[in-house]
Amino acid sequence: MRIGDAFSLFANPEPDSDRVITLIAPPVFFSKNSYSTPLTLPLGLAYLAAALEKAAYKVKIIDCRGADADNVRLTPDGRFNMQGMDIKKSIKAIDPKTDIIGVSIMFSQEWPQVRDYIKQIREAFPDASIIVGGEHPTAMPEYSLRDCPAIDYVVRGEGELTLLDVVHRLRTGSVVEEVAGVCYIANNVFIETSISARMADIKEMPRPAWHLIDVEPYFQPNFTMGISHGRNMAMLATRGCPYQCTFCSSPSMWTTRYVMRPVSDVVDEIEDHVKEFGANSIDFYDLTAIVKRDWIIQFIAELDRRNLNITWQLPSGTRSESLDEEVIQGLARTGCEYLVYAPESGSKRTLEMIKKRVNLDNLEKSIRIAVKNGIITKVNFIIGFPFETRREILETLRFVLKLALIKVDDCNITMFSPYPGSELFRELYEEGAIGEIDDEYFALLMTQFDFTIARTFCRAVNPWEIVLYRVAGMSLFYGLSYLRAPGKIVRLITSVFRSRFQPHSLFEQRIFDFAVRARRTLLEKKAAS
Repeated sequence: MRIGDAFSLFANPEPDSDRVITLIAPPVFFSKNSYSTPLTLPLGLAYLAAALEKAAYKVKIIDCRGADADNVRLTPDGRFNMQGMDIKKSIKAIDPKTDIIGVSIMFSQEWPQVRDYIKQIREAFPDASIIVGGEHPTAMPEYSLRDCPAIDYVVRGEGELTLLDVVHRLRTGSVVEEVAGVCYIANNVFIETSISARMADIKEMPRPAWHLIDVEPYFQPNFTMGISHGRNMAMLATRGCPYQCTFCSSPSMWTTRYVMRPVSDVVDEIEDHVKEFGANSIDFYDLTAIVKRDWIIQFIAELDRRNLNITWQLPSGTRSESLDEEVIQGLARTGCEYLVYAPESGSKRTLEMIKKRVNLDNLEKSIRIAVKNGIITKVNFIIGFPFETRREILETLRFVLKLALIKVDDCNITMFSPYPGSELFRELYEEGAIGEIDDEYFALLMTQFDFTIARTFCRAVNPWEIVLYRVAGMSLFYGLSYLRAPGKIVRLITSVFRSRFQPHSLFEQRIFDFAVRARRTLLEKKAAS
């Protein structure tokens, strides 16, 4: 089915009805010891809302995280932080005429808190149909439905057309259970239909429905995924990832189909963001933005032709195969300021084991060119894979220090966590290494930004030893990075206290984030005393 046909086939059967579909982005939940809390625009919900509006449905979005972005506090149990609108306040904000509620659940570590939130929504709206989607329910549909009976349906994978079909059937009284990409419980039996087909021509999709969201809170300089320029806007140029890394849940969510939007369509949207929102930086949230060299060359040429004079960034990580000197010079010339490489390991054996098809020599060469061209560069690594030995972890750390010496700006070293939907999760679960899936398991997934948790699945190396390698690796990286350029230390210290802070690396961005939160907490305590 063509995308355009779906908007007619699944159009609102009651266009004059006042019934409302409410889509909800829950508050953000993260470890109370976290050193980083990037706040990202709810791009997926905005796309879903746009598809529903295109089919003439009345849609509202409750964006809990952006609606009260400055409100960071502990959860009632004191174990985690939550950011965004108060739970009860957000439920009161749901339009009473709502008959269908959609909840986005992207990250599994937030599941226990979002589950409890959905239960409260059910209490307030006992007759509404509750549908959930996103990375977590796609990876664990049966678990999500059984752990939270308040949910009626799970929409798996790419959600726009599946949700349209489900909504149309609910409004017409047809059989929802026949829709591809839907999971549900019937008579205590878990039922999963065939996976829905990926969209082939995403140019036919309407642009995200940003008019349903207040985007201004996301333009604060202390909450951003990349380097803040004050008005960073989110976009997608591609969908999916063609690779099959064993630690990643992307194949479960997107399959391995990789779809690119036409270059002209992407640049048109950039221009629209500049005109409508005064955007001065574009953050591409793509899983793997640069795969096809021909596409990125065309993109660079179109930016050159239009002379937009805007900064753009790739904060999610990308491949290095297409990033040769010609491409990187084009990136720098057209305003690409921030580029994240994701080698994941400095060990060739580890790369083979996790199916990460990357050549470290070529990657290093690409990084050197990016640094030479003045692009802020970051590298992502994971240590503590189940099969890794001490030697392989140390190979990664040696590669990290090598990159520090060539003046890479940022580095993140995380400890491996078995993420639902990934190949390694399935292997570890089947062999009993993970144990029971419960709230404690999901709390374990908070380790990405928390140095105080030492649970690992590495068979050869002690958990606290891995924590030590992580801390030592990042400390040595930034120590070397700043010692090689001592002026950066002075710049960082002085700029944090200026009224207009402009970071020159993600490390500086996070230092500023922390300073802003600490300052705000101090002022709140003074006001309360």
